[in-house]
Amino acid sequence: MRGVYIIVEGQTEEEFVHTSMRPYLNSLGIYDVRAILVETSKGHKGGDLKFGRFKKNVENLLKREGDVIVTSLIDFFRLQKDFPKFEKSISINDKEGRVDFLEQAIFERINNRRFIPYIQLHEFEGLLFSGKAGIKYIPNISEKNKEELYRIIKSHPNPELLNDGAKTAPSKRLLSLIPGYKKTLHGPLIALEIGMPKILSKCPRFNSWVQEIVSAVKV
Repeated sequence: MRGVYIIVEGQTEEEFVHTSMRPYLNSLGIYDVRAILVETSKGHKGGDLKFGRFKKNVENLLKREGDVIVTSLIDFFRLQKDFPKFEKSISINDKEGRVDFLEQAIFERINNRRFIPYIQLHEFEGLLFSGKAGIKYIPNISEKNKEELYRIIKSHPNPELLNDGAKTAPSKRLLSLIPGYKKTLHGPLIALEIGMPKILSKCPRFNSWVQEIVSAVKV
């Protein structure tokens, strides 16, 4: 395969692919790595993601590009109820199992061997708790808030499992503890400072997805 096209739902994930994932995959000999910001409504990109639009974007890419892997980087936290078997997935108590179930349902609906569905558990911002490096360089964080961020990082060896509650989701924690936090600016910068090797070592689902991409492209 020539490379990988990663469908993303927002500008934060788009920038993360460009600044962190692409250089890492380039280092492994995968040079055609692109983030595709999904069209969520006619003439608009990013925002509320419906499955119909997601499916259309995926199928258009698969049809247009015959020698690339198409995958996705979308958040479970904001997933819409119209995704395949979403309602059935709610009965699965184990949240990793629930996301695995949804990914399989999406794969079956798209039905193309070049498509690798991936849903981030719970949301992209969980990856930003993989290490302290990214926090150290953001100005104007009080020592108290910095210590709280460090405590969260230390107490969650797998940051993908950070609580997904309305007030305790990773994005909510960052918003409450970092003055002026801007997702599209600070998120990719924090990830870049942490570095892909550290993120991969701390986030097993994310790591499995990246390794699956590498294996599929190099077939």
